[in-house]
Amino acid sequence: MKYSFMVAAIALLAVSCQHNMVPSATAFTNAEIKNTNGQTILAGHCSPAILHTAGYKEWYDASFTGYTVDKATVSQISPLLQNKTIEVFLGSWCGDSKRETPRMMKLLEEASFDTSHIKLIFVDNATATYKQSPQHEEKGKNIHHVPTFIVYDGNKELGRIIESPVVSLEKDLQSILTHTPYTPNYKAVAYWLDKIKDRNKAMNKERLEGIAAEIKPLTTSYGEFSGYGHILLAQKDLKEAMNIFLLNSYLFPDKAPVFDHLGEVYIATGNKEEAKKNYQKALQLNAEDATAKRMLIELK
Repeated sequence: MKYSFMVAAIALLAVSCQHNMVPSATAFTNAEIKNTNGQTILAGHCSPAILHTAGYKEWYDASFTGYTVDKATVSQISPLLQNKTIEVFLGSWCGDSKRETPRMMKLLEEASFDTSHIKLIFVDNATATYKQSPQHEEKGKNIHHVPTFIVYDGNKELGRIIESPVVSLEKDLQSILTHTPYTPNYKAVAYWLDKIKDRNKAMNKERLEGIAAEIKPLTTSYGEFSGYGHILLAQKDLKEAMNIFLLNSYLFPDKAPVFDHLGEVYIATGNKEEAKKNYQKALQLNAEDATAKRMLIELK
């Protein structure tokens, strides 16, 4: 990965905290990199000022100015934000990040939030470093979709907004700050992480089908576990990745990409025959599946 560094005009100190973890306090990298996909992206802990520079200013300003803040709710949460820290994991390549992050920044500006308590961590989207930053601030924090806004009180995580708000940024923040019951998007992944204690051990078909029955009402699309599974693949956590992609095949047996993903994890574990079977299954479901066609040629 080739790095070129862009030094922002403004520097600030931000402190990141994670429940049951040593708070991160990395300095700004303000790194603009060309990743293995050939994209130029931001990576690591960057100053908010970098979003006002060429390449980022256009989409940032469009979302910022186009958003109407719920001032009534902001006035209620403004005092509750005092002494809190907000850590934002985002991608400069990600449409959801480009939409929601400027809106959050405008909301916090309206709330007179201390900007030194905002920490922006930009992650990669390349296969080998998927949803990772160069300094790995995401480690142990279960960042599976971006943007993820994590609200801390000291070292304790109060809650998080994942990818997009459930009601609105203002109302979701209000729920988190007032300790009102609140569940962010991707309930199925949260259930897996909270309830499935043997997720890092090889699971048989019966076990996974049982979990699928439990978790099906919480799932919205095959992409929920697909995103999490690819993070595990990038981290070389192959046992849990296999469990996730097999689980997804029981949840969405009619979706060709699910079997493409199973093919990926079988290749990663060195099982080419099972990989072929899954790419063939993907083609049965979608005869135009370009990934399956390409991989079957490569696996000959």
